[in-house]
Amino acid sequence: MKVQIFNNYFLIYNIMKYLKLYETFKFTGNDFISCDIQPEYEKYFSFKIYKYIDFLNKNHENFNSITLLYNGYDTLGMISEDDYKNWLLENGLEEDVLDKIRCFDKGYAFFRFPLDYGINDEMIIALIKYLYVNNINDSRDIDEDAWNEIEEFYGEEISLKAIRSLLENCEDSINIPDLMDFLKEFNSGNIVLTGGGMNECLKEVELALNALELKYELYNEFVY
Repeated sequence: MKVQIFNNYFLIYNIMKYLKLYETFKFTGNDFISCDIQPEYEKYFSFKIYKYIDFLNKNHENFNSITLLYNGYDTLGMISEDDYKNWLLENGLEEDVLDKIRCFDKGYAFFRFPLDYGINDEMIIALIKYLYVNNINDSRDIDEDAWNEIEEFYGEEISLKAIRSLLENCEDSINIPDLMDFLKEFNSGNIVLTGGGMNECLKEVELALNALELKYELYNEFVY
């Protein structure tokens, strides 16, 4: 009897979880963006790839656009765009869905240095905004006068002392990727974002979207 009660509870729980998931996310009218759901990282996925492909097949008509960000040949010598698309097809993606998809080799580790040192998001986003608006592609190009100008601009609202100290006293940097101009196209800001790694490449995409002040929601079903 206890086993049956448990099984019934488990079934009801999963039904409610499913219904809540689709109640929370209204896909119609949104732009879908995934990050690094590609064969090189499949061993890190917290989901089965067939579920992701099935999601695309069933929901593609509900999205304004579908964009797959990935680390490719130009970035890290990884998968080419053609091979990436073939991998999706081999895993069951329908041809008409593939026709709707855009793939973009997004670049790698452009904001990772301050992230890895525990600099908070607010500080990183503030600096990204300054760099992007002022057409500065590399934080190593910020001289002392510019740093003082940035700190004066944000004043007491956001302190940039920690990130300034980190970047001024090392040879590493953050840089503005082509991804920023690409994401700026999504000016409606109705973005459904998923993928990974949660505290790595996906986090960088989130920082970019926040710096551009684009609204997005994380779809946790395929976050890894």
